[in-house]
Amino acid sequence: MNNKTSLISVIGVALLGTILLIVSNGLTLSGITVFDEAILTEFEWTKSQLKFRDFINLVSAALLAPFVGAVIDKYGAKKLMIIGLLLISSMLFLYSKIEATWQLYLIHFIFAIALSGSGALAVLIMVSKRVKEKRGVAIGIALAGTSLGGIIIPHIAVPLFKNYGWRSAFQYESLLPIGVAILLFFCIRPVKFKEKVSEDASVKDKDTGLNEVLFKKAIRTPVFWAICVAGACCFYSIMGLITNLFLYLREQDFSISAAGNALSIFFMIILGAKLASGTIAEFINEHRLFKIQVFLMALGAFLIALGIPSLVWPALVCYALGWGGLYTIINYIIITTFGVKSAGKIGGVIAAFKGLGAGLGAWMTGLISDWTGSYNMSFWVVVMLLATAFLISFLIKPITLDTSDAKIAEA
Repeated sequence: MNNKTSLISVIGVALLGTILLIVSNGLTLSGITVFDEAILTEFEWTKSQLKFRDFINLVSAALLAPFVGAVIDKYGAKKLMIIGLLLISSMLFLYSKIEATWQLYLIHFIFAIALSGSGALAVLIMVSKRVKEKRGVAIGIALAGTSLGGIIIPHIAVPLFKNYGWRSAFQYESLLPIGVAILLFFCIRPVKFKEKVSEDASVKDKDTGLNEVLFKKAIRTPVFWAICVAGACCFYSIMGLITNLFLYLREQDFSISAAGNALSIFFMIILGAKLASGTIAEFINEHRLFKIQVFLMALGAFLIALGIPSLVWPALVCYALGWGGLYTIINYIIITTFGVKSAGKIGGVIAAFKGLGAGLGAWMTGLISDWTGSYNMSFWVVVMLLATAFLISFLIKPITLDTSDAKIAEA
């Protein structure tokens, strides 16, 4: 395969992953918030009643991730992605019919199931199995879809809402996942490996170019648990900021419009860092890059915790650069460390830790602020967690293969 064809193939697979995440994440997370005010007005629910849906979404996805990951390993990412998209489509249509909170919560529980099969883990596996060279670049492009969804989907949702109302808008949006499912069905081909590895084996695979460490072996390594704990700390930290950033900025005397603009700029920096990180990983060791990005997040959190208004923008830039790059690199490290043949189960358990951290971060950051009267203490907690993640990052290193116990057979 020549370089031109290889580059086209890399970009093609990566863009399919980007499109999937724009739709799956955008429609179930950021895009729905456009309709929040209308839903609250119609049903006279409290904000906590409405936002409890997000807690259900994050925690359920975290608890389901190991099981869905095992299914991905067995049946392949393509099938789960298509099923997930069809579930999202049906739930968006049912969203237009809700009349009670239990219906809302049930829909978001099913969203969690759908996202487990058509979210970042599935895209990570899909891209990694199909791209051998420039894998970091492809992963960075694909995972950028998680940020692009927050940018693109609201621009689709707002005109629909203004012209047709929130219920009809959900019905129109339900068509988008169907279109992407059809695209994936025709454009993604299944991948079959020529080698099989025993459950305890660690081998260098000639098809993927990766060290293949299967699940039973992976969970016996310190690296696996270091990634789990560091991931939980980092995801607590980012979700604690993202879900409370608007209120924090208002606390720092930002106007409503200035706070909204700051949010947009923050997400744009994250998007740029996600795209750049995968490319940089082709030239800089990913483990060193991981440490740099955790440090940047910790520095940003430290500046926020000081509570000085003039430090807000330097803090947000550090935080966004660190997080955007780290989101790509932590997933890249999972693949380069453990390979793709058990990536569903391995990535699923790691995703459970990250998801639980994210859910706790979104809740505890606000709760600590309620207790103390400001966000300062909330971010000192974040600083401590990121300092912990930075120390743990020194345990995240390549696994030395021991193939003496590997049993390899031709499929």
